[in-house]
Amino acid sequence: MKLQLLTTVVILTTGSFVAPVVAQNPQPVKPMAPSTPVSAERILQACSQDKAETLPIPFSDISPKDWAFKAVMSMYYCGAYRGSIPRLTS
Repeated sequence: MKLQLLTTVVILTTGSFVAPVVAQNPQPVKPMAPSTPVSAERILQACSQDKAETLPIPFSDISPKDWAFKAVMSMYYCGAYRGSIPRLTS
């Protein structure tokens, strides 16, 4: 029993030295900043239709292919609101 445990520990510890984990290095995404600011009316329309992902991307580290893209865009433009029209702050 002790020999099996020792063998397992040795295999697991040496295996991590042989094949280390490599972090992913995704290519940065350039933000698609508009030349003119997005109008409040356009933001209201997109938020009320749950289409915030159609607005310009304000971040350089998220792309439309990311799994959380729609949620991030909704939080950025619409905030955490429940209802048909977000609260605008000036």
